[in-house]
Amino acid sequence: MTVEQAIMPIKINELVQLISEKKKMDFEEAVSYLYNSAFYSRLSVPDAKWWYMSGINLYRELEKEKKAKQRNEKGKTKEALFFIFCTENFRIQNQMDGREVVALFSQFRVYDFLYQNYEILHTQGTQYIVEEIRHYIKNHQRK
Repeated sequence: MTVEQAIMPIKINELVQLISEKKKMDFEEAVSYLYNSAFYSRLSVPDAKWWYMSGINLYRELEKEKKAKQRNEKGKTKEALFFIFCTENFRIQNQMDGREVVALFSQFRVYDFLYQNYEILHTQGTQYIVEEIRHYIKNHQRK
């Protein structure tokens, strides 16, 4: 048995305990959180020598990876789905091409408007939302 093979279970246990404590997860959730990460794959590479790091530093590396993954998945947020809903309904009601709508929305920063007002707008009907977008664009064309 190599040093890495002997130490890895101890390091993984320490890491799982930290995940459980910091993320308020039970043991099984914490194990799944770790083992389903790309970080775990890198952790088990003997030449990487991750086992030299303390548990808290391993935890920080794992969280960096998880946060980077979340940033990459921002396009899957509920707001993004709402933006697409608004774009498509505006396009249909105004008989426009999708590229025209996106160009118009970009020119007048409509997506910023939708994001800032998401909590109110997403609870409204389609016609109301499209009318709000029209009013917003009309008011910003004058400026």
